[in-house]
Amino acid sequence: REAMQDVSYYLMERYNWVRPHQFNDGLAPAVAEEKLKTVSGIS
Repeated sequence: REAMQDVSYYLMERYNWVRPHQFNDGLAPAVAEEKLKTVSGIS
């Protein structure tokens, strides 16, 4: 159970919000998605 919580935390916090991705021009996935929503007008 603790391992599942650790993996979930890693994916939701570190991987999506902190870790930069080369594909997204160095932005974290969640940040890139928010930027895309702003540009496209999707809320």
